[in-house]
Amino acid sequence: MVKYLVGAAIGAVAVYAVLALWPLSDAGPDFKVWVKQTHIPPNDDPYDVLNVQSREEEPIVLKGVVMNDDPKCINMGLSTYKPDTPVKLGEVYRFALGIHGFNACEPVKVVITTDRGEATYTFGE
Repeated sequence: MVKYLVGAAIGAVAVYAVLALWPLSDAGPDFKVWVKQTHIPPNDDPYDVLNVQSREEEPIVLKGVVMNDDPKCINMGLSTYKPDTPVKLGEVYRFALGIHGFNACEPVKVVITTDRGEATYTFGE
């Protein structure tokens, strides 16, 4: 009888451990993602900028940022991020989207690829 109780207790601990660690193993990198508008001279045109802030405790390297499954929506060369630079907790990088209502992509989905996997963010839900 004691053997069965010990076995049940070990099984319960194993199930608890799996349930507690499962979300951590499947979770992708954590970022705060939002769009902000700025104005550019000389016409004071409204310019959309995608902001990405790391919420990761350890530095993480961005490999790519794609909006709406269209690689042309974000020009990595016109961003404040320098390739292969580790992003620290709280750092914000900006990615140019274009002139609002003219050539900027309207954000629906953003996929951020890193050295530790990818994270997907949606807008307007």
